[in-house]
Amino acid sequence: MAKGWAAVDVRGGIGISESGVVTDLPVLDELLAPHRAGLGVGYNGYRAHCYRMVDWARFVTDPEPFREEKLAIMTVLHDLPFFLTGDLDYLDRACDLATEHLRGIGREEWTDELHLMIRNHHKVRGYTGPHAPLVEACRKADWIDVSFTKLRFGIPRRRIVEVRATWPMNEAYKAVAMTGIRRYAVRHLNRPLPMMRW
Repeated sequence: MAKGWAAVDVRGGIGISESGVVTDLPVLDELLAPHRAGLGVGYNGYRAHCYRMVDWARFVTDPEPFREEKLAIMTVLHDLPFFLTGDLDYLDRACDLATEHLRGIGREEWTDELHLMIRNHHKVRGYTGPHAPLVEACRKADWIDVSFTKLRFGIPRRRIVEVRATWPMNEAYKAVAMTGIRRYAVRHLNRPLPMMRW
């Protein structure tokens, strides 16, 4: 099995296909479920985006304790405020959600790492600071997805095809995202997107 695809037990288990694609991550679905109504038509697409990000991030990292749980939390919360409100200046709110969640599950010691994972997921250049393995993995995972897998960061094409077949890109999700970005761009012609980082 390729680097990063080994199964890890996460609060009730993790479903992984024979080829190594995550098919079921209960902690992800439990965290996302309360937001189903707020996400509306974008729910299934956002959920698939989260699962794809977990798969991409697992491929570019070595297994470590709690990797899948941290990735599940990050992927659910990283863009959630944007998809709920349409406000592109959302990274602080996403970090606030992470702080609240980690406090609720007794994992406050993960706060700095989760904040870095969220704050740097749109970073253009590579990340080399504290907690680099998962922060950089999340940055790569999001770029793979937002580029519609034109960026692959070394992930073999067959793996890309398998993940996208398991978790297809959703037109409703893309429509929600692009509408919000277009709305911001029209109103702020001379101001970069506020969630971007160099």
